[in-house]
Amino acid sequence: MREEKTVVIRQAGFSLPGLLMKTFAELGFPGRLIAVEGLDGSGKSTQIYLLKRWLELQELKVYFSEWNSSELVKAATSKGKKRELLTPTTFSLIHATDFADRYERHLVPLLRAGYIVLCDRYVFTAYARDVVRGCPPEWVRGIYNFAALPDLTFFFKSDLEVSLKRILDGRPQLKYFEAGMDLRLSTDPYESFRIFQGRILEQYLAMSTEFNFLVLDANQVVEKQQGVVRELISQKLSLANFHRAERPPPKPPGEAHKKAVAEELVQ
Repeated sequence: MREEKTVVIRQAGFSLPGLLMKTFAELGFPGRLIAVEGLDGSGKSTQIYLLKRWLELQELKVYFSEWNSSELVKAATSKGKKRELLTPTTFSLIHATDFADRYERHLVPLLRAGYIVLCDRYVFTAYARDVVRGCPPEWVRGIYNFAALPDLTFFFKSDLEVSLKRILDGRPQLKYFEAGMDLRLSTDPYESFRIFQGRILEQYLAMSTEFNFLVLDANQVVEKQQGVVRELISQKLSLANFHRAERPPPKPPGEAHKKAVAEELVQ
């Protein structure tokens, strides 16, 4: 049974009374939302892609959404990052706008339509990153108070060195914000990454019990992790409820149609 929580927004000077945090299942939605969380380089994106393909091959209704992908704010976010114009508060508000747009226009309608919605990052990314960047925890949670909780949240827990190696195996260098260079933690991007992502890891671990994360060892090989993910989903969801509706077989042609075809052939 989830507890009722009040989010207090000190900076704004008011509180949101009795914010009841429920999952989509608890709110009566026919669909289910599955979220994956983890550090950059944890392998969570690979795992959710493999999960999406597995569900699609079973002909289930599946929709995928990823963090910071709304067309509404994508251009502004990209421009702000390139020019290094984003303060922690601006960063937080842009990501909240992105999430709210996707939540209203994609996630909620498809969950009402009975889809399994897969999210590569959910509000917990903001809870961790924005707080590490210096935003008050109560304020961050307050701006996402409209969102229901996922029905399942997988947290892929990886060692920092493993995450760093995976990133550098795919590209030559770390990204500026990914390494937390905007926080001036270190002039060395690799050391900055370790400090920044280490602090994010602490936030995730602190949330893991509160939000019932399913914690997986992301240091293991891809196939083993995916096997665990599929087994847990099969146990916790009735996948048969999410099959795509079969198209009815075509009706046999009526007598009038047969007569018209016969006349056309004679002509």
